[in-house]
Amino acid sequence: MDSRQLKNLFDYLGKSWLIFGPKEIKAGGGERQISIELLSDFDKLVWDERLPFYSFKRFFVPEAEGLFKYRNEKLLDEPAQSDKIAFFGMNVLDLRSTLLYDQVFREDVCYQQRRSNFLVIGHNIMPNLGPAVKPQVFDENMLEHLSFDIFFLALKNSIGREGARDYAVFAGSPKGQKVLDNFGYKDYIKVEFKGLVKEGLIIERMQMLKDKLENHHSPKIWEELGKRCIECGKCTIACPTCFCFRIDDEPALKEGEGERERCWDSCYYQEFSEVSGGHKFLDNTAGRIHFWYFHKFARIPKEYNMLGCVGCRRCAAVCPVGIDIKEVLRNIEQS
Repeated sequence: MDSRQLKNLFDYLGKSWLIFGPKEIKAGGGERQISIELLSDFDKLVWDERLPFYSFKRFFVPEAEGLFKYRNEKLLDEPAQSDKIAFFGMNVLDLRSTLLYDQVFREDVCYQQRRSNFLVIGHNIMPNLGPAVKPQVFDENMLEHLSFDIFFLALKNSIGREGARDYAVFAGSPKGQKVLDNFGYKDYIKVEFKGLVKEGLIIERMQMLKDKLENHHSPKIWEELGKRCIECGKCTIACPTCFCFRIDDEPALKEGEGERERCWDSCYYQEFSEVSGGHKFLDNTAGRIHFWYFHKFARIPKEYNMLGCVGCRRCAAVCPVGIDIKEVLRNIEQS
């Protein structure tokens, strides 16, 4: 598919779907950053190595959502119907995060209803995470271990005038195939999902980190980090795979009526582990930061056979005291 056809596909989808994708915006202080925004103009779509400041998490797992309203013991309505949204231009790292959402919320009615109205369109341009991180290389075999409907692989040596280029097109679901067929594009390759994690070094590292955290890590790591961390929770907000939430029941003025709401929570917050009687299972900063790493690199691998981290380093980018997950993992590995 060439750039002209890609634009035509964008316009075609815009007739039936809301399109969200990476877009350059002016942030605080006049700085420019990449944000996930509603798009109506294909030319505003940013499709390069710049990583969006925040991920697509808020669409899959909203900051707050009403689960249902109730009157006494009776539910008054079903979960609200969600919009049809096409995510145009998800990078590989953010695609990996959707795998975890799909596992964690596979039996969640609200999530599944919302997820059924999403069209996920990815691309192979790997994000540039800075000079301190070894550049990641896209491997076509990755496609068998990602969750997407349509995927565009930019072909080497195909850049033409004004940056136009050609793409190989892959369909990763019946929904993606249907969209491409209805659009009138038939020259795509079907991809069959073959598991959450590709065998090899990723599996080996996942098992090594899990073993270290369960059996061999040094407590001094958490003691030192506990002296630096200010428990702001910014890392959990920026992280595409942090999915912890709390449930709130909001009573209405009329007795016996109210609404149940689900909203984001963070293991760094004081009340996160508090139970009746005021006891807190996580009662100090060192314990909280250890809990966060243990969840991502020991408990999630044990429960879902995948890492709870996609390697985007957004947590390091927003940390006000400079805690870098890359350095922490290196200390765990060497402990």
